[in-house]
Amino acid sequence: MKKVVLSAAALMIGAVAFAQQNTSTGTQTGSSNVGHAYQAGTMNNADLTQNGTANNSVSTQFGASNLVKVDQVGEKNVSAATQEGGSFNKAYVDQDDLGNKSTIIQGTGMAAVGNWAKVTQSGSSDVLTGNTATVKQTYDQSKADVMQTGDSNQAKVTQVGKPNQPSAPNANFPRNEADVDQTGTGNKARVNQESYAVAGVKNMATISTTGMDNLAIVEQIKTQGNKATVLQDNNYAEAYVYQDSDDNTAKVTQTGDDVDLTSGSGDVAIVHQMGSTGNNANVTQESIDPYGDPGSYSEVLQDGSDNKATVKQTTRGQEAFVHQFGDNNMVNVDQSGYSQYADLYQEGSDHKINLTQKWSQGSAIISQFGNGHSATYTQGGGGNNSITTLQENFAGQGSLDTTPETQMTPSGY
Repeated sequence: MKKVVLSAAALMIGAVAFAQQNTSTGTQTGSSNVGHAYQAGTMNNADLTQNGTANNSVSTQFGASNLVKVDQVGEKNVSAATQEGGSFNKAYVDQDDLGNKSTIIQGTGMAAVGNWAKVTQSGSSDVLTGNTATVKQTYDQSKADVMQTGDSNQAKVTQVGKPNQPSAPNANFPRNEADVDQTGTGNKARVNQESYAVAGVKNMATISTTGMDNLAIVEQIKTQGNKATVLQDNNYAEAYVYQDSDDNTAKVTQTGDDVDLTSGSGDVAIVHQMGSTGNNANVTQESIDPYGDPGSYSEVLQDGSDNKATVKQTTRGQEAFVHQFGDNNMVNVDQSGYSQYADLYQEGSDHKINLTQKWSQGSAIISQFGNGHSATYTQGGGGNNSITTLQENFAGQGSLDTTPETQMTPSGY
């Protein structure tokens, strides 16, 4: 028989290959358990199921194409998954009950593309203790998916890209995606996406909340071609979208018909698109405030060129503020119902405003400073409408007047 001799290098390669496909699977039942998995290499698998209360799962993986799966059933459980140093890692966390916390951290430096994080948290309604999900992803082509059911949940997704270089693995596709879906009352969702300009690429953020008194915040800065979509179904929800770059698109839709509203508690939508060209803001609000004092509130601020703002508000007591700076901007505001208010401001050249207030007790202020502007408005219905139009061939005040209401992002979130 022929004798086979393996070199030291071959033995090392075989050892590495063996170490790179490890599997850790465990089940813990009861309270205050701790499960810690540490894996280095590629194609490793850490799978832990915990059933009870106050359990703790810690998964740490270094390398690429690794997988973490955590399933926790019970209250006050904690899951922390860290995947560093490689690409195409996946982390799935499923938590069922109240007061749970999940943290997923993926990506390091210039070698962490294509990671995927998914968190599913199922809670209960009519409680003050919700679940918390935090996802942090570094570099590009990552995707985060958070789904929360119940009340008083919080979700925060942060995606930070790196400058693209010829040798970088994502030189052509620095695209991150974040998707947050919340069902219940008093939930908070925040998505932060930060990358660096590369022509023809896009980051995308989608937040969908169903229930009352929810908060959604999207921040997209230092990158091109962003898209943010916020969908909120029910009343007095708040949405804030901040975009600081080129070719951004923001769409906010708020609907609801709950007749149990408190007077003065309408939906809030604020879109700020700064320092860029070709932005597009689309806000639709259909919430009903039976008191009409006020209903929904919409604020759009755009600073750049070729911006478009469309605001559609249905029912009564709505307020719309749209301020644009730059050239060739367009505003289209459509308010249906009575007791509507619009403050529309443009500074630059060749702007257009189209305002429609379809019922009674509508009031509006249109201010255009510069050259080549046009303003068209229609007020009808039961009468008692008023409008003031100011057009002047010099620079205006250059500030955003948010009176009678001043809307701000809540402190601490």
